[in-house]
Amino acid sequence: MNKSFSGLRAAVLLAVAFVFAAVLPAAAQVVTQLPIYLNNNVGQLYDFGNGPLEFRLLQGSAQIFTSSSVGVGSTSGASTTLTLTATPTTPPCVGCIINGAGITAGTLVASYNGGLIVGLPTAATVPASSALAWGAACPATVGVIPVALLQAGVGADTPWYTQARLCGAAQFGAGATVLPFTIGAH
Repeated sequence: MNKSFSGLRAAVLLAVAFVFAAVLPAAAQVVTQLPIYLNNNVGQLYDFGNGPLEFRLLQGSAQIFTSSSVGVGSTSGASTTLTLTATPTTPPCVGCIINGAGITAGTLVASYNGGLIVGLPTAATVPASSALAWGAACPATVGVIPVALLQAGVGADTPWYTQARLCGAAQFGAGATVLPFTIGAH
């Protein structure tokens, strides 16, 4: 009787070990998003990176806005060098998304020389006088930029379906704690 109980106990322990082995790898894949605190009234802006993103406001009130610009340019055949027709007032930032005829969707700016030359990571054939759009670095202050005002406890998560750069501030309130996510990630 004692031997059969020991055998049963060993079988149960083995089954429990298999269950834990099956469950633990799934738990290791959980992504934890750390909150971002936007300080109040000090002119601090936060660069959330390229959209699209979804925001959940945990506390306070925040202003969220996009930073992007447009221009005209072309390449000479298939090239990684994109030549603009004029120096942009709001230049593209390295790591920001750039769009236009002949440029693969989701392409990021690899380099910018501060003038007329934008470097692409892969060769593209952009026809002459092509309209271009790009993400730009977040500005130093909110200034007169149109913003979306978000407040904790009001409404649900806020998705931003854009490829522009997303910026945040809390200059008109007591500060804010924000969780940014890929749209639909939670």
